[in-house]
Amino acid sequence: MRLALIVVTILISLNTFSQKRFITIDSTKIWINTIGIENRKEGQPVIVFESGHGTPMGHWDRILNGVSELAPLVTYDRPGIGESEPDNELPTIKNVSDKLIKILNYLELEPPYVLVGHSLGGVYVRGFAVYYPEMLAGLVIIDPADFTEDKVSRRVYYEEIGMSKERVDEMIQAIYYGTPNLTVPKSVQEESQVLGELRESEFKEIKQSPLPKNIPVHIITGGRFDMPERMRSKEFDEEAVFRIKMRNRVARWTDVIQSVDKGMLFYSGDAGHFVHYDDPELVISSIKIVLQDYELIKKGNEE
Repeated sequence: MRLALIVVTILISLNTFSQKRFITIDSTKIWINTIGIENRKEGQPVIVFESGHGTPMGHWDRILNGVSELAPLVTYDRPGIGESEPDNELPTIKNVSDKLIKILNYLELEPPYVLVGHSLGGVYVRGFAVYYPEMLAGLVIIDPADFTEDKVSRRVYYEEIGMSKERVDEMIQAIYYGTPNLTVPKSVQEESQVLGELRESEFKEIKQSPLPKNIPVHIITGGRFDMPERMRSKEFDEEAVFRIKMRNRVARWTDVIQSVDKGMLFYSGDAGHFVHYDDPELVISSIKIVLQDYELIKKGNEE
């Protein structure tokens, strides 16, 4: 009898701390996972994860146990991605930010939030800081779609390997303005459309609003070239282009983290694009530092 009671207690405890479920926001079922929110302390930041382009929330699983020891957390699938139902809104930066606030309000989770975004999710969390900077305790941006890029810098990657101007024009057209992939779900196509429009505008929506100086901001990137052999060009050295991109991006991302008081840049040579999968401890450590620095900033503001 006692053993059965212990087992039941353990199951209840696990249920309490990790809850995957649907919630309904604006008549749309959204698939979410929360860990530890019922034990949140007053004023404690909540860690909120924003996934990459068309990527379900399950790709965060390798870091959730470690992060849950630091703070309460929320992961979710954007509308039309993973298990969530599609809605009728284009996933612009503003719409995604507003939807996320509705989710957090539904869960009765008031600010502050540490937003952790990967790839396109990195663009979304940086964009959240454009519209709702006062809600943030920090940002962790993982190998983002490069919101520091412009039309000139994207040409440099190919010009440095000696590609002709005409061929660079063709490459840019194919990569950034090619035919949409109509075989993927509509919501994934819409995310591609939004990213394409942001690139066309040179991320003006983001660049016109500086990051708030009073929050820690980390950028984490992976330096491993992991493009499959079958996808590589036979015309030029894809890895050489990748190295040039990384060198230029790291220089620009350094400027981003230098613009805030508690900025850090992490480069993992062993990780590919999914740094949180290849090097989970690095991402967990980054989140831990952000939380510590937020408390230092908060304490300094109170004194």
